[in-house]
Amino acid sequence: MNTQPGYFKTLRALTLAGVLGGIGLSLASAASIDINPIKDNTLYEYVAANGDVSNALGDHFFAGETKEGELRRGVLAFDIAGSIPAGSTITGVTLSLNMSMTAFDTLRTVELHVLLADWGEGTSHATGGEGMGAPATTNDATWRHRSFDTIFWTTQGGDFSGTVSASQSVGAIGVYTWSSAPMVADVQSWLDNPATNFGWLVLGDESDIFTAKRFDTRESTSPPVLTIQYTPPSIIALSAHGRRVQGRHTVDLTWAPVTSANVDIYRDGVVIATVANTGVYKDFIGVRGGNARYVYKVCEAGTSNCSNEATVRFGGPPL
Repeated sequence: MNTQPGYFKTLRALTLAGVLGGIGLSLASAASIDINPIKDNTLYEYVAANGDVSNALGDHFFAGETKEGELRRGVLAFDIAGSIPAGSTITGVTLSLNMSMTAFDTLRTVELHVLLADWGEGTSHATGGEGMGAPATTNDATWRHRSFDTIFWTTQGGDFSGTVSASQSVGAIGVYTWSSAPMVADVQSWLDNPATNFGWLVLGDESDIFTAKRFDTRESTSPPVLTIQYTPPSIIALSAHGRRVQGRHTVDLTWAPVTSANVDIYRDGVVIATVANTGVYKDFIGVRGGNARYVYKVCEAGTSNCSNEATVRFGGPPL
């Protein structure tokens, strides 16, 4: 009887990176991250005598109404998709802002609203307390422009949702936080659809003069911080076992954990089947004899949440 390894009916299978012992089960655990804005700015109400002003590189942005009766609105955005793994579930969101100047300590409501269009930062940098802004430069967001001086907001003062994502009463100088279920939904949406992530508009009390509050920007020593709690996607652990059935290449796959109803089975980068998520699948390839190498992975159907790649090699003539 020939006992060379290549002639065994049950052939050796090599499973590559990602399997953590046995069949390699690994459950997702909660995680948290703090990130700073990738851009922030102030929309200064347009006054013809002052022209279009902005404050792209300044240390502060403003929200509310000045003593002269001019409106100020802050805008800020965060890189969600670049900071959190795709497929994660957002479970909590908190925005922390340092309010560094106010005319009065009177409590004023400051709201967050989802921005509906993209906007920019140029090189403008206001002086002094920065409340009056500086002449807008190319790409700056202004009261009239999303990007100075060629792309305009549909509505002056910014295109933003009428729905309040979160609100907070802001009084004396200090750090304030915003946190809500709608903010969780906002961040989840931006993670799942990065092209729609334009950030929030910070809307202050615009009912009276002297209501403006000054907040510190990403350029300051006390930048905005967005704290995000999330659950990463489950790590799908895949094992593959090669054998011959009636002399033909056959591969048995087992995997866990997967929460979706169906999974896509990939062989050599191509989906060969979409099947119910039973945790097992038999790939009857049908090839006889010869040397062969097959690379498998399993993904939640229609998503990029996939397992490790598992490689199976066949060698030697069939029995």
